[in-house]
Parts: sequence; C-alpha cells; structure tokens
Amino acid sequence: MEIGTRRILNQAFAEKGFHSVIKWDVQKIYDGQEIEVKFINKGSPHRQGVWLRTDKGIVIPSLSNEKYPSISLWEDTSPQELICKCYTSDGYLSIYNIWDKGNGRESQSYSSGMLLEEGHNVLTYKCNDIGFTTDFNHLVFSIEKM
Repeated sequence: MEIGTRRILNQAFAEKGFHSVIKWDVQKIYDGQEIEVKFINKGSPHRQGVWLRTDKGIVIPSLSNEKYPSISLWEDTSPQELICKCYTSDGYLSIYNIWDKGNGRESQSYSSGMLLEEGHNVLTYKCNDIGFTTDFNHLVFSIEKM
C-alpha cells in the first residue's frame, strides 16, 4: 500500500487505550477542489503548522499560481484563513501536524497525533506534537471542503 492513500493511526496511543489518534490523515477530494484551512487555536510553546499534499499539487491562489507538491502552513506566518486549490489524479489529500521547537520542522513523532471531529464538510483537527500527557490543544485547525 502506498503512503497517502489511507489514514494512519498512532499505534503508541493505541497501546495506551486511545485508538482514534491519527498520525497521518487522508481525505477524499476531487481534482481542482478548493479547501479552506482555518487556524483556530494554538496551545503550545512550539511553533505549529499543517502539512498538506496531493499527487498533482496544491495552489494557494491568494499568494501565487505556483503549484507545489506539498505545502507547510505555519500558524504564525500564514493567514488565519486560507483557500487552497488541490489537484489530484488519485483523489487523496494528505494532512498532518508539524511543529518546530527551534531546531527545524518536525512531524510524525512517536507521541504525535490528531483527534478529528467531522461536521458538514468541515474537519476539525486537535493536535498533539510530543508527549502522552495532552488534551490535544497544541494546535487546533479546520479544513472545509468547498
């Protein structure tokens, strides 16, 4: 199975009884679909962000028409609300939390993960960067499929 075609759960949290902590999320989208990313809250001393990827690239129309294979959106430097146009031939959008403690971008640690709340076309992610003592408030962001 190829990475980016299915959700990956955090097995370390599962071993502690939390079976719904997502390490790498994958959402179905269509070619040319727009999504709106909103940064809702940051409860961590570390810099926080979101990594997005599709197989054909992502464009942020308000910034440029350049297509990127993946993008890192940082809570402290991105607009609070941002529209992205996603291009795909396989129909998948990959999503996960990133952070920086001052030594450069990090992600996918042993104890990192996201809880997902799904509403009508809106996905709200509550993130943990590191450590098992958490209320998943290190970063809260949403993605609305438009």
